[in-house]
Amino acid sequence: MKKLFKVLSLALVAMMLVACSAGGNGGSEGGSEAAAQPAEIVFWHTLTDHDEENVKEIVDAFNAANEGVYHVTQETQPLDGFEAKVLESVTNGVGPNLVWLYPGTATEYVGEGLALDFGQYLTDADVKNRVSEGIWASVTDYEDGKMHAVPGTLTGPIMFYNQDLLDKYNQSMPTTWEELLEVCKVVVDGEKAEGHDIMGFGPDSVDTLGIIVLEQLGLHYINADKTANDWTDQKFVDWLNWWKAAEADGYFQLVDPEGYHSGPFGNQNYLCYLGSSAGIGYINHDAFNMTTGAVPQIAGGKNYTETTVRALVGFTKGDASDEGAAKFAAFFANAENNAKFVQTYGAASPYLDVAGSDAYKAYAAESPAIQALALMTDYAGTRPNVVGQQACKEAITQALKIAVAGTDTVEALTTAQAQANAALSE
Repeated sequence: MKKLFKVLSLALVAMMLVACSAGGNGGSEGGSEAAAQPAEIVFWHTLTDHDEENVKEIVDAFNAANEGVYHVTQETQPLDGFEAKVLESVTNGVGPNLVWLYPGTATEYVGEGLALDFGQYLTDADVKNRVSEGIWASVTDYEDGKMHAVPGTLTGPIMFYNQDLLDKYNQSMPTTWEELLEVCKVVVDGEKAEGHDIMGFGPDSVDTLGIIVLEQLGLHYINADKTANDWTDQKFVDWLNWWKAAEADGYFQLVDPEGYHSGPFGNQNYLCYLGSSAGIGYINHDAFNMTTGAVPQIAGGKNYTETTVRALVGFTKGDASDEGAAKFAAFFANAENNAKFVQTYGAASPYLDVAGSDAYKAYAAESPAIQALALMTDYAGTRPNVVGQQACKEAITQALKIAVAGTDTVEALTTAQAQANAALSE
């Protein structure tokens, strides 16, 4: 996996790059002449609440600036099964022009000629000159070397703790998985003794947990030869069996019935959880003090965590809507819009001009989520952009779930590894 060249630290230092682009200011320069019917662009995302409202404002501004030329319609989709729905619709020729997902999403479409090449319509000033080498690689690291995504945010998993419970039992924030379990034992046992049935720890994303631990063990989620052969390594088997014992004892919970842990955590049903930095705005912690921290590490292992680039990924329609989709993506990512969007989203900005602004630096200094991400800058990496990665994600998620539910660990991982390797070999 490639390191993001200290992406988050770049996002937090005071660097200001001049980035001027006709394509990024919402104007219609370079677009086709105004026609009776503007080119229609459909944008799918799973954003809700304040994030959805922010997108609506950006869409409305773009449409007003490009009246008669381009028109964007945003459609909020259910989170569950979203990527599968995108794949089915796009491959059947009835999908959207743009989606809010990950740069790696485009790998499934490049070989079929379905992925939009933003580079045909945008200039270096729109994106390339505004980001680090690592971010640029994340949106161009495809088999054809073209630009199939426009970055929007940098997020990553961080720990959320109920600080009041840590203080009550005189516990410090753990730095390793082993320490985390010991802290959970102290707090959970103490609370249960007082009649409060709480859980110690759980992750929002099962695949993220598995991938991070593989890398911390010195293994790889996907190897350089595009195989998943490390999944059945004894070190990972042992760690998963360790987790299973902690779950059986009532201290860890891999999957919460509510899905995301922000709700149960806000209701004080968990001591802590591992979730995206973008989830901080959804936590109601009025009744207790919350603190954030770095992802626990394997004692004696390799320090590692994930950095997630969220982006606009496009699909070619072979008409004027392609250019319109690219122009909207540039408008979405311009300095003014990105600065506002990352703040409501609880993310870091991938754009150096945004990161250098006084307003952004003030936001970063006050954001517990950004502060936690900054603690892990030196060892944050990203998932490789390879064909079959979606199937790999689904396979490792299912393997961990069924193993914890009672399936033999080696059997679960062996089956998942075979499924992943089959997808990676296509």
